[in-house]
Amino acid sequence: MGQLKSGFAVLALWCGGLLLPALAAPSDTVLRERFLQAEKKIHKVPLSQAEKMLRDLHAYPLKPYIELEYISRTLSDTAAVQKFLQQHQGTPLEWPLKKRWLLYLAGVQLTQPFLKHYQMGTDTVLDCAALQLRLLNESPASVWPDVTHLWLDGESLPKECDPLFKRWQKAGQRTPEVVWARLVKAADGGDDRIIPYLRTLLPAKLQYLGDKWKQVLEEPALVSRQKFLPLKHPWEREILTFGLKKLVWKKPDQALAVWARYEMDPHFTKAQRIDVARNFAIALASKDDSRAAKFLAMVPVELKDDLFLQWQITWYLRQQQWQRVIEVLNELPEETRKDDSWQYWLARAYEQSGKTEQSKQMLTALAATRGYYGFMAAAKLGLPPSLAHKPVPVTKEQYQAFRKSDSMQRMREWELLGRPNAAKRELTFLQKYGTPQQQLSAAKLAYDNGWYDRAIFALADAGYWDDVEMRFPMVYNKEIQKHSKAAQVDPAWAMAITRRESSFIPTAKSPVGAQGLMQIMPRTAKHIAGRNVKAEALYNPNTNIDMGTDYLRYLLRANDNNLVFATASYNAGFSNVQRWIPKHRQMELDVWIETIPFKETREYVKAVLAYYQIYNIRMNQEQDVFAPLATMKVGQTG
Repeated sequence: MGQLKSGFAVLALWCGGLLLPALAAPSDTVLRERFLQAEKKIHKVPLSQAEKMLRDLHAYPLKPYIELEYISRTLSDTAAVQKFLQQHQGTPLEWPLKKRWLLYLAGVQLTQPFLKHYQMGTDTVLDCAALQLRLLNESPASVWPDVTHLWLDGESLPKECDPLFKRWQKAGQRTPEVVWARLVKAADGGDDRIIPYLRTLLPAKLQYLGDKWKQVLEEPALVSRQKFLPLKHPWEREILTFGLKKLVWKKPDQALAVWARYEMDPHFTKAQRIDVARNFAIALASKDDSRAAKFLAMVPVELKDDLFLQWQITWYLRQQQWQRVIEVLNELPEETRKDDSWQYWLARAYEQSGKTEQSKQMLTALAATRGYYGFMAAAKLGLPPSLAHKPVPVTKEQYQAFRKSDSMQRMREWELLGRPNAAKRELTFLQKYGTPQQQLSAAKLAYDNGWYDRAIFALADAGYWDDVEMRFPMVYNKEIQKHSKAAQVDPAWAMAITRRESSFIPTAKSPVGAQGLMQIMPRTAKHIAGRNVKAEALYNPNTNIDMGTDYLRYLLRANDNNLVFATASYNAGFSNVQRWIPKHRQMELDVWIETIPFKETREYVKAVLAYYQIYNIRMNQEQDVFAPLATMKVGQTG
C-alpha cells in the first residue's frame, strides 16, 4: 500500500507540472556550455562518462563534432564508424574520422577493409600505409613500381613512409636512374633544398652531377663555359638543356651561341631538342626577336600547349601573317580550337584574308557571349554587348531547405560561439565539395550575407559563370562613385579594377605587399599622399578607394588618357608599358593586348576591360566600352 501511495505522489507531482522542468530540453546557452566542456574533456574521461556527455548534448547542432571524438576512441566499432561517415558524407566531419579509422585499420593490418575504403593519391601517409599493406598480400615486384612513383614525388616525404622506403631500398629499387629522375624533377621545380641530399644517394663518381645542377640553378650562364660540362656522361645533357632553357630568358644571345655549339651533338635526345626549341621559341617570341621563327617551326602539333600556342599565334599576329594564323589554328584538335580566344583570332584572320562571311559568322557567335573576346567581337560588328545573365538555378524551396540544413545550422552555431573560421569551414567545404545544388546555394547564401568574395569564389568552384549580379556585385558603390567623381575617372572602371584586384576583400594583401580593396602598394600610397601612410589605413575601404582612384587618374594622365595603357600600368607599372608600346609603327589594339609580354598583365587587361563593360552596363551608362577599342591603333609613328 505504501508503494501505491508513493506512485500516486509521483503522478500528482507529474500532473502538477513540477517534474516538467527536469524533462524539458536544456536551453541553447546550457547546451553551448556543455559542448565547450565536452570539447575539452571528451578525450580524457572514461568512455561511460564520455557517452553521457554526448547524450547530454541532445540535438545540439555541433554535437557531431563531439561524436567524432567519441567514436575516434572506439575505432574498432566498424558499424559506428561507417554509420557516422554515411551520415556526414560530404561535410568537414567526414575526412577527420575516416583518416583516423584508416590509420587504425592499417595499424591492425586489416588489409581488405583498408583498401576497399581508401583511394590512392588522397593522402601521402595513407598512400604509404596502403603500399605496406599490399606487400603483405602481393608479390613485392607488383608493388615496387607504385612505391617508386611515390618516391619520385620530388618533395620531402613524411617520416611515416620511412619503413616502406627502407624495404624498397633494400630490395635494390632505389637505383641511380631513379635517384637521378627525382633530382631532375626537383631541379625542374626549382627546389634546390633537396638536391644536396639526393646527390649523396648517387654513386660517388656521379655525385658531381648534383653539384652541377645546384650551380646551374643559381647561375644558368655557367653552361656557356666549355669546360663546365665536359659531357663525359649522358646525364650532363639534362643539365645543359635545363640551363639553356633558363639562360634564353635573361641572355638570349648567349643561349643561342651555346646551342649553336651543341646543336649537332648526336647524343641529344629528340625530347631534349624539342624541349630546348619550345622554350627558345616562347622566350624569343615574347621578346619580339626575329630568331623565334626557326624554333616555332620545330615543335610538333601534339606538343603545343597553351603557352606555346599563345606565343606562336602572337608571333604571326605581329608579323601580320594571317594565313599562318589560320593554318596553325586549323591544325589544332577541335576541342582546343573551341576556346574563345582561338575562335576570335581565327575570325580576325579570316577577316584579314578576305573571307568576310566566315569571319562574320564566327564573330556573331562570339558576340553572344560575355567576356573580353565576346565584347570585342560585338564591337567589331557594331552589335550591343551581351551580359547573358542567368541567375543561379536554385528555387526558393531549395534555398530554404539549404538554409535549414545541418551544415548551415552548424555554421550559425560556430558564429554564435565566436569561431568565424570554423563557420567559414562549413560553408567553404560545401562550396568546394558539395553537390552542384549545394555549391550554388552556398554561393547564394554568401551573397545574401554580404560575403561577396565567398560568393564569387563559390561560383567559380561550381563552374557557374552566368549569374552576373552575384559575380559582379555593386559593393562599395557609394564610396567608389564619390571618389571616382573627385578623381575624374569612370566609376565603372574603378569598380572593375577593384573587382579584379581583391574580389572586394578589404583586408586583402598580396605576396608583394599590395593592400586593401584596390591593392595599393605602400610606396604608391606615399607617392599619392606625399607622406608615409600606415598599413592599417590602407585596409580602410574609404581611404583605399580614395587613393586607388587618385592613382588611376595619375596613370590615365601619364598614358595620354589611353585607358588600356593605364590599366596595364596599374598591374605592371608605367615604365614596363612604355617599353611595350610599338616604336616606329602602329598596331591594332587587340593585337597589342595579345602580345603583352607578361602573362599576368595580359590576362589582367583582358579581365579588367571585360569587367569594365559589365559594370558599365550595370551602372546604366550608355557608352559601349569596347566600341572605341575595336578600331583603335597604338604605337609611335615617325
